[in-house]
Amino acid sequence: MKPILSVLILTFMVTIFAQGQTKPPAKQPAKPTSSKDCFKEWYALFKERGADAIPDGVNDVIITLRSTDYSECFMGRIECSGGKLTGKLQIQKVDGSYAEFDKRVSASYQNAEGTLKEDLRDVTNGMSASVVLSDGEFIRLFFYKSLAEKPVANKKAPAPSVLVKK
Repeated sequence: MKPILSVLILTFMVTIFAQGQTKPPAKQPAKPTSSKDCFKEWYALFKERGADAIPDGVNDVIITLRSTDYSECFMGRIECSGGKLTGKLQIQKVDGSYAEFDKRVSASYQNAEGTLKEDLRDVTNGMSASVVLSDGEFIRLFFYKSLAEKPVANKKAPAPSVLVKK
């Protein structure tokens, strides 16, 4: 009987010891807090609030790229003059540096010099025109620093029973 009892106690201790040695599940890295459809969010914000005139010079922008099933948004900058895009688009790298944007607009949006047609260079309501790139994606720039102030909301009236006491 002693050998059976010893084996049971040993088995029990090994089981408890093994359970105590299990590692807790590894903590998953936090997922980036990126939007499912960043283009729709930026577009809705600009349609709701509008934007002030774009100043001349180099302006910071949100570069939105989208297709039928996704959108991606990146930081960038571009030179403007008189409310029009005049310089080459640059995209910001994770180290803070900038590089020339490497995608080209579709040939149907280019002029004879191979650059964006003049009538597509206007910035309206803080947004560039939406144009198709040579790979089929759409691109649009949002001049987020020119976004108009959020308007103060209208105060809702309370129920009549709150205001009228008679």
